[in-house]
Amino acid sequence: MPMILVEKSFPFSPDGNEVITVEVGEQDVSERCALVAVEHLKVATLVDGVRTEVDPLKMKVPDLKAWLTAKGVAFDSTANKEALLALVPKDD
Repeated sequence: MPMILVEKSFPFSPDGNEVITVEVGEQDVSERCALVAVEHLKVATLVDGVRTEVDPLKMKVPDLKAWLTAKGVAFDSTANKEALLALVPKDD
C-alpha cells in the first residue's frame, strides 16, 4: 500500500458505501485512494515513490471506476472492465 502525504483532508469511500475523511499528514492508503488523492484531487503527494497507474487502459477495475468517476463519466456499477474501457474518452 502506498504512503501519501496529505496536504488537505478529503472525503473518500473505500467501499462505495461508507465515506471516511483522510486527514492531513502521512497516510498509508490503498492504491485507489492514492490515485484519487494524488492524480485527481491533487491534495497529496506520494511519499514512498510508488507510482499509481495513470493510463486508464492499464488500470485495474477499481482504479478505472475511480478515474471515470473523477472525469464525470457515468457508468453501471456492475460494468466489467471491457464496458468501462469503452467509456474512456478518446482524448485521454
